[in-house]
Amino acid sequence: MLLLKINQIMDEKRLNTRQLSKMTGIRWNTINDMSENKSKHWSPENLEKIMKALEIEDVSELIEYVKDDKKTTEE
Repeated sequence: MLLLKINQIMDEKRLNTRQLSKMTGIRWNTINDMSENKSKHWSPENLEKIMKALEIEDVSELIEYVKDDKKTTEE
């Protein structure tokens, strides 16, 4: 599964979701959902705004792949 590392980066930069919302113009609720990985879809526009605001140059700094250990059974 893919996870956003927004909370980790905000902590490093000493920012909160409201500050990032003001910096990006993205609604606070949207930033909050994305930072808590509750959002299932991320618009490329929002990801770009967040990357610019957090001074991230590589998307791999923002998105992390975590192997999902849940096995699906096919019967």
